[in-house]
Amino acid sequence: MQPWALPAVVATTFALSLSACRGADREFDCTYQAERFEAAAEKEGVLLPAVSDIGTYPLGMMISEDGINRLLSGVVGDDVPFASEMQLGPARVKFTPLSTPVIDVVSIPTCNQCVLFSLEFKFGVVQGDPEEGLTAGLGDAFMAIPIRLRERDDGSAALVALYNEATVSKMDLNANGIDSENFEAISGALALLATDIVREQYGETELLVIGSLDIGNQDVKAQARDLFVVPDLDAIVLGMETNLELPEGAGLDQPKALPEGTAMGLIFDPQMILAVSQRMIVEGEIARRYGEDGQPDEDGLYGVTMDNMTAGTVNNDRLDTTFRVWRTDEGYCGYAIAEMPLILGINASSGLSVSPGNVAVVGGEGSGRLAADREELIMQNEGLIDNFKAALAEQVGLTLNYRSIGVEGSSIFFEPLSIDVDAETDTVNFYLDFVVADSE
Repeated sequence: MQPWALPAVVATTFALSLSACRGADREFDCTYQAERFEAAAEKEGVLLPAVSDIGTYPLGMMISEDGINRLLSGVVGDDVPFASEMQLGPARVKFTPLSTPVIDVVSIPTCNQCVLFSLEFKFGVVQGDPEEGLTAGLGDAFMAIPIRLRERDDGSAALVALYNEATVSKMDLNANGIDSENFEAISGALALLATDIVREQYGETELLVIGSLDIGNQDVKAQARDLFVVPDLDAIVLGMETNLELPEGAGLDQPKALPEGTAMGLIFDPQMILAVSQRMIVEGEIARRYGEDGQPDEDGLYGVTMDNMTAGTVNNDRLDTTFRVWRTDEGYCGYAIAEMPLILGINASSGLSVSPGNVAVVGGEGSGRLAADREELIMQNEGLIDNFKAALAEQVGLTLNYRSIGVEGSSIFFEPLSIDVDAETDTVNFYLDFVVADSE
């Protein structure tokens, strides 16, 4: 490998001549560099005893109003509130929904984790003997439904709609020219009765089950911790935490609105992607050491550590990655600092794609410092670089392609729409469409 690949005798002679000119220089000392390499490697991919609860959220999930409506209709189906009867004095009132319920993400002063449920219905009023006839009319209802996260025994979290805590805030009827909007007492009484009925007849309804990352040997966890109803974004946002040790300052700011027509978005802090990638090196999914032929080798004299991932500023599809290639044995040691973009996109046939770009050496120490500006450093270690960046791209793709999302009793099918890397917010944003279908 350029000077690193020189025969041992020549490399040793060169190193001795440097020492003679500059005095003792630890930059080239293999014991010194091997110790530093091991120290750097030990700091990567560290797992915490449990999933963090500090509220920084290195991973987030956004679900739009349309997405929530799809979940509701896909899970609840035709069995929706107001398909029921109500006793109103001597009369019985039977309600039949006329439309699919609509969920709106709006500000509800009495409940900051509620969404507004509305639907139109028809009703019939039976007084006394059913054979005496039926008075028919139309109506609409508005109901605040709390949305919560429930931690499950297996470590996943369920997004649930609490119909048993719902409140009918308004209910209007119109029959035979009499409109209950003109009679506040009647409308209020109907809302109270409807609230009691909904709470009695409907319980918690799971809309979505959010599991962990499915990567490596399953030691890396991601868990939905908090739920935010954000009317300004017309969406709910789930803040997710991990059991990976992240650098100070890692975490998401409030995300931007989803693109129009997008049902779901996954938002990643690049530091989360970096930490997962480092963990995949620890677990052996990405090789840590390489031999002189560039192939993975546990006893190889070359090693790799990762420094950083950040949103690229050139285009909105680059995740810029910085890593180090170390030489730790056989004289003339050091490391080179390399930069490589990962190009993110959507492939029509296979979905999400992650393609490694060209590698450039930007600095280093010891042998890496002297060779930092030499193209042959990359050319002569092409095998090592190719193996590393291919494995890294694969694992980043698996991380971004998060699919541990399910619906009890139904199947959910995802379609990748787009992915962008936002330098302003330093986030990777993966946008998805989905369909909920009966498992049968």
